[in-house]
Amino acid sequence: MSSPMLWPQQEARRIAERWPDQQTYILETGFGPSGHPHMGTVGEVVRTYYVAMGLKELGKQAEIIVFSDDMDGLRKIPKNIDAPWLAEHLGKPVSRIPDPYGCCPSYSAHMNRELVRMLDQTGIPYRFVASSDMYNGGHFDEVIKRIFRHGQQILDLMLPTMREENRVNWFFWQPACENCGRVNTTVVHEWDPETTRVRYSCTGEFRGIRGCGHTGEQDALGGKGKLGWKIDWAARWYYFPVNYEMYGKDLIDSAKISSEIVKILGGTPPVQMFYEMFLTEEGRKISKSVGEGITLENFHRWGTQDAVNLLMFKNPRQQKNLGPETVIRYMDEVLTLDPADPQYRFVYYHGERPDLGGLRYSDLINLMSAIGITDPDLLRPYLERTFGNARIGENWPYVRELLEKARNYYEDFILPTRQVPDLTPEQWALVDEFLALIDRETEPDRIQSGVFEIAKAHGIPAREYFKLLYGVLLGADSGPRIGGFVHLLGREKVKEIVEAARQKQQEKQR
Repeated sequence: MSSPMLWPQQEARRIAERWPDQQTYILETGFGPSGHPHMGTVGEVVRTYYVAMGLKELGKQAEIIVFSDDMDGLRKIPKNIDAPWLAEHLGKPVSRIPDPYGCCPSYSAHMNRELVRMLDQTGIPYRFVASSDMYNGGHFDEVIKRIFRHGQQILDLMLPTMREENRVNWFFWQPACENCGRVNTTVVHEWDPETTRVRYSCTGEFRGIRGCGHTGEQDALGGKGKLGWKIDWAARWYYFPVNYEMYGKDLIDSAKISSEIVKILGGTPPVQMFYEMFLTEEGRKISKSVGEGITLENFHRWGTQDAVNLLMFKNPRQQKNLGPETVIRYMDEVLTLDPADPQYRFVYYHGERPDLGGLRYSDLINLMSAIGITDPDLLRPYLERTFGNARIGENWPYVRELLEKARNYYEDFILPTRQVPDLTPEQWALVDEFLALIDRETEPDRIQSGVFEIAKAHGIPAREYFKLLYGVLLGADSGPRIGGFVHLLGREKVKEIVEAARQKQQEKQR
């Protein structure tokens, strides 16, 4: 009996069934460079690559196009960009606004460069395409001509979908004002479906900013303006032509409209899939313009790309909150993922993971928390004792990198909040019983069950006893299975930690 298909394989099958005779497919992802790229941006590319892997299993080829919408007007200043002078550029294409960091030719060039750096870390092959190059280079001219010829059909499709106040002055083409450069404040008054010329005025209002009042006439070809974004999306689908694209749940209705526009142009819409959004720890949508959310750079400081891959693979239709705990959860899972698991070859698309004998990322965090040592070379003997000298030694460069990332996590999140509690004499007596337990028991399972037996003998909830022990050993309310933890640290080191905590409390009480 064959195993059920995973979601990338299902998506690949949908593409191949629509275009069965095609050998190479175009898979597109989109990026709005209005702010710094975040995990959702990278996730879309990684997930699209999984679909490309599914196509390869079917004997097909795929090219991933990462398209940057850098002709879009800047709608607001992201909170994480300290450049109030950007207010004078609101409404202008981000490719025609100065770089707030002063290192790139434009605002969007800076964001595009950040995205390319992030994507290059994934090891995924892709072709980067900037909207400004497509417009300015005349590559979209033939599509624009076609859109103008079918302009009335597009208006008839679009206008009924809008609120009444938004229908006023709406047009599928946005001229860039020849005086102030804005695209979000121009209003088209007349248009010619054959010559693609428009007469416009810069008299609209955008987020409290009024147009400069300039009136003019221009040809829609050669990058003088841009298509409204839903029409722009359809233009890309028609031009390349795109066979597959996934997008966030918030774009479902927009994708339906863009699909209808592609049909009006005489093309075929791509196979599509929507995914749920990533959320911040507080449950807010991750946003480029607001400037909230964990970045790939943040994640790579604490975890590996493989953990990111697993995060992206797991049920795309499920909302995920991203925060520090996310790193530990996915690092633990990816380091213990069975090579026989069908997900494994997607997550580890770059090659096999070393066999570390079940070593988890949380083991490294807990080890550092317990003994206060963060130097990887000094921690190596502890790992060799638990997971084997040969296994750790043969894979030391890999393990060392894990330790360095764990050290970053420990210093960023654990150390600032660490607080060993002061215990009563009765509580210290319970700790001493634990020390006696590890003196007579050496097997992790026997130590684990022994803790439960001590708690039961004293009539206290086991969770309270564990909390007491974790407080002394880790300065936290919870921790790993304590039997395995003792085995990792060693009996004598556990005793040292307990005695150090006892002496510290005594010194405080003097």
